Amino acid sequence: MSPDTADTGRRRRKRSLRRRVLKVLLRLMRREESLEKVAAAVALGVGVGLSPFIGFHFFLAIALAFFFRLNKLDTVLGSLVGNPWTLPPFYALGYKVGRAILGFAPARVPPLRWQRILHHDFWVSFRGPGFGPRLSSFLVGTTLLATLIALGTYLALRGVLALYHRRHPRVAERAARKRELEGFPPRDDRESSRSDEHVH
Repeated sequence: MSPDTADTGRRRRKRSLRRRVLKVLLRLMRREESLEKVAAAVALGVGVGLSPFIGFHFFLAIALAFFFRLNKLDTVLGSLVGNPWTLPPFYALGYKVGRAILGFAPARVPPLRWQRILHHDFWVSFRGPGFGPRLSSFLVGTTLLATLIALGTYLALRGVLALYHRRHPRVAERAARKRELEGFPPRDDRESSRSDEHVH
């Protein structure tokens, strides 16, 4: 295979990936569902994907989506934020935050080799007298950060969806009907958009 052919193949794969990501985003934007539930499903997935329960993210996302009656696909998509590229630096930061919160001295809790997180020897290092402090630091820090990021995701996505609904009244009207059926209080997006039309 020539270099030009390989470059062409890589460009096509990148374009295909961009199209898929764009389709997912547009699907979220155009969902005829209350924006709170869409944002909550994705945010829940993000929180689960960054949680310390590595290896159980998919099952935990499905179970929580079922429990809270959220869209399971949206929750699973959100959980994909936790992957081999994002988890090592995130877990390293969470571990440091947890150790700072719990006040463990460096001598009692030696540093971990986070670049080996996907290997067996990393988890073996949790054994011994440092197991308790290391595990508690890991759980507390990563859980706190995952919760904060999930909350930020909810607020940001909810704001983006609200903006999209204001600019696309038909989607907003259909979502509002579902919102009322789900027991949420009515929004004033349509009223604000109508008032803007009268002003202009």
